[in-house]
Amino acid sequence: MTTETDRQTIIEHEQRRCAALTSGDIAALGELVSDDLVHVHGNGHFDGKANYLSGVETKYIFHRIDRGELNIRVYGDIAVVVGPLDQIVEVRGIDKRNQIKAVATQSWVRRGDGWQQNTCAMAFLSVS
Repeated sequence: MTTETDRQTIIEHEQRRCAALTSGDIAALGELVSDDLVHVHGNGHFDGKANYLSGVETKYIFHRIDRGELNIRVYGDIAVVVGPLDQIVEVRGIDKRNQIKAVATQSWVRRGDGWQQNTCAMAFLSVS
């Protein structure tokens, strides 16, 4: 696989990940993140895979996720992805939607024929 092919594959995987979040498809999301996932939220709280998936399923409703241009650097079987994120999220049980603008830094690892996200760190730019 070429680096450009890898970049396109990672973009497609990130689009699938965002679609899984907005549709609440926990099974699809679980396939896209690795078992050793570390997800750092914009508030500094971090989750492993089980807690991350549980939070998506029981705590949050993702109404919209837009990713801007992604800077993707591929280093063999590891890729680093940095780019803007603009999402509307609701905490279940609270009738309020928050628009979160952030920068996300992710690492993706090639596993077999595919890629899985194993790290995501968010830095909030604004929450409204």
